[in-house]
Amino acid sequence: MPASEESRKHIAEALGGRPGAPLSDAERVEHERVRDLIQAVAACYNTLASRETDTGLRTGLVAKLSFHDDEFRRRETMSAEERAEVLRTYPDLLDRLRAEIGE
Repeated sequence: MPASEESRKHIAEALGGRPGAPLSDAERVEHERVRDLIQAVAACYNTLASRETDTGLRTGLVAKLSFHDDEFRRRETMSAEERAEVLRTYPDLLDRLRAEIGE
């Protein structure tokens, strides 16, 4: 492996990333859309949890918020299938949550 490639690999590993080619425009847009959807769903659960007065229901909403926070943290390591699942299912979930909030 040439020295510059070796250096890039070590820098990427030190930063917690993966060495490799940058994302294409289509991949970048997909990653941004996944990020935005997960963030929006988590924000809705946060709003619902903060408004809920029933402790049991609030606990369930906080658990869902925690799940989506974890999904947000691992979004860069999601497989193509996992990203496709987010892109397929989250828009409907987001619509339902926004309706429940009254947005």
